[in-house]
Amino acid sequence: MIKEQTGYNLEHMPQVRRDPGKPFYTAVIKIDNAEKFHEVASKLRFFTLEDKPCRALPYNSELLGSNVTRLNTQNLFVRKIPKTEQSKNLEEHFKQYGDIISSKVSLNEDHSSRGYGFVCFKDPESCSRALSESSKRDDIIGVKFEPKSKAEFRKVYNNIFVKNMP
Repeated sequence: MIKEQTGYNLEHMPQVRRDPGKPFYTAVIKIDNAEKFHEVASKLRFFTLEDKPCRALPYNSELLGSNVTRLNTQNLFVRKIPKTEQSKNLEEHFKQYGDIISSKVSLNEDHSSRGYGFVCFKDPESCSRALSESSKRDDIIGVKFEPKSKAEFRKVYNNIFVKNMP
């Protein structure tokens, strides 16, 4: 797949994983050559695999869910996204406000759009501009991103703990 999409032969086998709680697989692709890394990352930003939209980003630990400060100031929750829009279109729509690290339309298991997504900007000012401008629209509305607390993630409603059984 990588060779077909980018023309690059991998030196290392991709690490493919699937979180049981999520519908899609993820992969980590290691590329030692810095020039090739940027070239492959650019070509894989948005691509299709078996006619399904996919996206790839350079790994950035600062953007993981544990970095609430950055997520609060640089991430925009976007609602009212037309069901036909893909992540690439979302990025095209919001890049007028500033440089974008990632854009994502949330997908169902069948790769259909859920009608909402996220855009993460390189700087808080771009996010603020996008929030201000898009909140005036009737379509594709950006609202302040409010991450859930870690305690909220840990809540489990489908398990019953039984104790003191003989």
